[in-house]
Amino acid sequence: MRNRILGWIMTVGFVAGGGEVAAQEPLRQGPQESVVLRFDEARRDTLADVPSATAETLPAAAGRPFAYKLNRRRVTREEAYGRVTLWNVRRVRVKNRRMRLADTTRRERVRLLKFFIERDRRKGVRPHLQGNVAGYRWSATSLEGARQRRQAVHIRTYTLRAEYDSLRRAGGIDRSGRIPDGLWHPLPHDARYLLDGIEVPGRVFQFIDGLILRSLDIRTDSATIDGRPLVVGRTYADRAPLVVIDGMPSDVGEWLRMCRANVFSLEAEVPMYYYYLLPVEAVETFGRRGRFGAVCIEPAR
Repeated sequence: MRNRILGWIMTVGFVAGGGEVAAQEPLRQGPQESVVLRFDEARRDTLADVPSATAETLPAAAGRPFAYKLNRRRVTREEAYGRVTLWNVRRVRVKNRRMRLADTTRRERVRLLKFFIERDRRKGVRPHLQGNVAGYRWSATSLEGARQRRQAVHIRTYTLRAEYDSLRRAGGIDRSGRIPDGLWHPLPHDARYLLDGIEVPGRVFQFIDGLILRSLDIRTDSATIDGRPLVVGRTYADRAPLVVIDGMPSDVGEWLRMCRANVFSLEAEVPMYYYYLLPVEAVETFGRRGRFGAVCIEPAR
């Protein structure tokens, strides 16, 4: 299965009750949700008509197969794929070796991918989101076609961290962690979204939800420009994914500027799309530079 995350589609999960997504705890399933989206598990899609630059199609190392080690131990691709994440990977080494594979009886020339991840599971999990927002719900999922939606994808409701922490200290939050309805605040659909200082569509925030979004603040005071609420996000500076634009390396800032220019719209003169490769697949494709995953941007053909 080719694991691709399209800028047009953004996710394959759906959430009952208007497509609500709780952002703070991606693994916890609330009573109003049938599926909780998690970027590294749920947001995958398959395109049969788009060629995938994966292990099966790479010409690297003269067609050598890949072998995998995790903290110096031989593992299968499936185990490496499931255990190596953006949050726990420390370093990666890529070597040419002669090794026995599971389906061979003699040593073969292979491309050995050695992943070193955090051994302490508490240190290797996704950090909590910073900022004044403790959780938020989306107005819709991206399964709903853009032409069918009357409004662009946006954050519908949110809860403030100060209010949540105050109620939690007072014992008002049960073990399930469910946020009471009274703590959810509505957010107008015309709010502006700024990511790393660049104004982008709300769907970009949904795309990176649970991935590289480090902090999120929502400002609704009168100090905002033109009086519209402002959603301000920051990405991780030290765990930024590799960005590749039509085969050329770039950076997150350039990708965000392309989002601002609306080049990923279906109505664009030269439509383009983007998708995300998880760390193992990104290292297979781009080498050590892909240890934090990769955002690939290609023209729609």
